[in-house]
Amino acid sequence: MELREIVADVEGERSTLALCNVDAPGDMIDAVSGYLGPRHVAVRHTSTAEGVPENVAILHDGEQFRAASDLRDLYRFTDPAVGAHTADDIEAVEVPAVVRELDDTTFSDYGQERMIVASREIEKRAWNAGSGTLHTGFQRLSLVATQRSIYRKLAGSDLDVHVYGVPDADPPDLDVAVHGHDTEEMAESWFVVFEGSDGERSALLALETAERSTYRGFWTYRAEVVDRILDRLQEAYLPGPQE
Repeated sequence: MELREIVADVEGERSTLALCNVDAPGDMIDAVSGYLGPRHVAVRHTSTAEGVPENVAILHDGEQFRAASDLRDLYRFTDPAVGAHTADDIEAVEVPAVVRELDDTTFSDYGQERMIVASREIEKRAWNAGSGTLHTGFQRLSLVATQRSIYRKLAGSDLDVHVYGVPDADPPDLDVAVHGHDTEEMAESWFVVFEGSDGERSALLALETAERSTYRGFWTYRAEVVDRILDRLQEAYLPGPQE
């Protein structure tokens, strides 16, 4: 099954993020709503008679509680100016509980900065695990250089790191396995897939849309979905020569 078919096959469930007793600045709320809206998460405002807790974001599916985060922490992660996409040290990235719990969530109209933020969540999981295999599709190998600080640190751990892309340039020497393949699938696919040595699985998979530099896709922590992505990489790209 090709990566495009896997994206089409995954159906996201619409969750709700309740912003409780919020008195935060409008730009903070806009940043959080702008990040979660394309992930098919409905953002709602709510309040309690007592007015506490203040500035808390509560994720739920119907009446089922999923997670809660301080709105300021969520903003620091999603801030379009200085959020997680600007980090050059994977250890410094703090992923809010609300984001960690958004599994099997589809999204659309993600720009490159939001895609980097989403990638950080999977990369951070791999870093925290400390072992296993991380597969990252950059679309073009020249783009590996833009994330050299993060990937140098990841490669310096016990993780087995693989990077993929159309071979338009030699990536920097980061002690990672490089897989250059000039295919349409590789050119349109952005993915970060983690296979932990303890069985943990997580993945982000997205396709570039006709409107260049925007993406639609999903991320998931379900092993069976992650394994379908890994099977495709093994089948189509890992057996070939590394460049």
